[in-house]
Amino acid sequence: MLALILAAQLSGPPAAIDQMAWLKGCWIQAKPNGVVEELWMAPGGGVMLGLGRTVRDGKLREYEFVRIVEADGSLAYVAEPSGQARATFPLKSLTADEAVFENPAHDFPQRVIYRRLGPDTVTGRIEGQIGGQAKAVEFPYKRCATGN
Repeated sequence: MLALILAAQLSGPPAAIDQMAWLKGCWIQAKPNGVVEELWMAPGGGVMLGLGRTVRDGKLREYEFVRIVEADGSLAYVAEPSGQARATFPLKSLTADEAVFENPAHDFPQRVIYRRLGPDTVTGRIEGQIGGQAKAVEFPYKRCATGN
């Protein structure tokens, strides 16, 4: 039964994990009072593993464990944010420079989007609705050295 549920969740367009290889590496958004960082491992074993961390005013504010998984010929973004339940976002669309994952049943966000703007620039974006109002948050990342 669990396999059928997972298959239904991952019923996105055909895609392979290697198509997300452009996301591997360390990404940082520097802000006046802190940083937002994401670190993505290269594809391997049908998965990319990622971590996210937000530090503001010298304190950890949020963290997240993330996976992009390949299953049944498509991909899904699986997020485990600090203090929240795991959420799965099946792939909605994928091009050479953009991946859109969507779960309309999730509270917020309903969409997770990554766009490659160049070899050292990626934008992460979460969007959806809260109380019937559209909301979006952009994360303009630059490539950083691993180990920050």
